[in-house]
Amino acid sequence: MHPKITILGAGLGGMITALSFAARNIPVTIIEGRSVSAENFCADIRTTALTASSKELFQSINIWDHLSKFAGPFNDIYVADNKGAEMLHLSSKDLPKGELMGYLLVNTEFKKILLELTQKNKFITLIDDTSYEIIGNSNAGSELILNQKVRHKCDLLIVCDGRNSPAKQKYFSAQTSKNYDQCAMTFIVHHEKPHEGTAVEYFMSSGPFAILPLRDQNFSSVVWSIAAERKDAILNLPDEEFLYLVQQNFGEFLGKITIKSEVGAFPLKLYETCKYYNKRVVLVADTAHVMHPLAGQGLNQGIKDIESLTRLVAEQGASEYVLQQYQAERKKDNSNMLELTDIINSVFSNHSKVFHAVRQLGFKMIEGIPYLKKSLIKYAMGRR
Repeated sequence: MHPKITILGAGLGGMITALSFAARNIPVTIIEGRSVSAENFCADIRTTALTASSKELFQSINIWDHLSKFAGPFNDIYVADNKGAEMLHLSSKDLPKGELMGYLLVNTEFKKILLELTQKNKFITLIDDTSYEIIGNSNAGSELILNQKVRHKCDLLIVCDGRNSPAKQKYFSAQTSKNYDQCAMTFIVHHEKPHEGTAVEYFMSSGPFAILPLRDQNFSSVVWSIAAERKDAILNLPDEEFLYLVQQNFGEFLGKITIKSEVGAFPLKLYETCKYYNKRVVLVADTAHVMHPLAGQGLNQGIKDIESLTRLVAEQGASEYVLQQYQAERKKDNSNMLELTDIINSVFSNHSKVFHAVRQLGFKMIEGIPYLKKSLIKYAMGRR
């Protein structure tokens, strides 16, 4: 007999978790607060970078063929320090033939595909437009009240309804919490020349400026991290001034650009809970940890959580021992990635000439040591 599993939230993490259990023929129920039929349910201007490791999980649960039609591949990644002479170049040419470092998906398309697959899957029950309150949590299971009237019991309650989840706030405390006082401005641009699968990360004096290749060769996603205090001033610039500023950061390597979407702005924080489970309530992905987006590893770390949890539950059930194993497998790796992204952000936020010279030397050293470079590519691909 499979445990009765309930997932809170039908976002990316919640739907991937449900589909991962369903691929193992384990029934799950998703509780979602919003109506999934609402016109804007899937609307999300942000993009998600997927590593080769995440692609492999999606292949194993039979959803990659659906996603690959909308995924833009990463053939090359360039990292530049304020457009200095020395750059770090990571290339798929350094991988076995046919392998790529990663892919990029627009979140709106990502969510639409996952929602369609979720709604069609016979092992998934999706209950939307429904509020919840947890009224019981013990080693025997959890109990909720749905829409203030319907009792719902489960053996395992998986929390996937975001960093501000009421369930997370009720049962978990922070081990690490940091406000970067930064916002990520996200939008899509059209450029004259094809990007050929090239991603660029400029560490600018105004903040990291990432150019990420979409499937259409003449479109890229921009993620620009800026000081929170500058957000309103930049967002309120006249269109032509904003475009000029973006073009200056973007450079001319892909020709002239035009902005083809609304501009979203999202606050940046670092966060990790002390524990990943409390009796029969368990956290995955951004309910357990949130990191700086500069390395594009946020959801990929969450996908590793999902793979670990679903595999362990499928093999051994929903016991405390299994949840201890899950936490042991995932917490150290997530903590290391949170620390790494925080260090990178701190190092590149220092704009002294000495730090710039040291970073340029570091790029040159990595470029000159093939083994070190290949190890860095492997780590970025989620293989460790």
